[in-house]
Amino acid sequence: MTNTTAPLTDGPADAGTPTAATDDTAAFGQPTDAHASASIPAYPAAPQQAYAPYPPQPKTNTLGIITLVLGVLGFGIVPVVTGHIALSQIKNRGEDGRGLTLAGLILGYVTLAGWLAVAFFWIAAAGLAVIASVTGAR
Repeated sequence: MTNTTAPLTDGPADAGTPTAATDDTAAFGQPTDAHASASIPAYPAAPQQAYAPYPPQPKTNTLGIITLVLGVLGFGIVPVVTGHIALSQIKNRGEDGRGLTLAGLILGYVTLAGWLAVAFFWIAAAGLAVIASVTGAR
């Protein structure tokens, strides 16, 4: 008995070869012309970034942070001095932290004004006590 069935194949025998109907392209859409294949890159171009990365943020001035802490703690003259130095550094170096420094500087000035008011009160009270003792008023 002879086998009358045809062998199983995926398609025609010449499926991978270019024909006149395919207009000089080989299997899988690759060009067969040597000049055309030299101008097409072997790999696709890398995708472009969807967004630009964030620029690095400027560093916060350390002396400005110290000024704020000292201003909150109630040191009088120290935050005033450190605040002015920090503002100068922020301006020259382009650092961040101007708001922190100004808050500490303002708190320093307010505290300094409070200490001066207390000192004025005690000096006035001592002066009145001296005057009262000299004049003999009781």
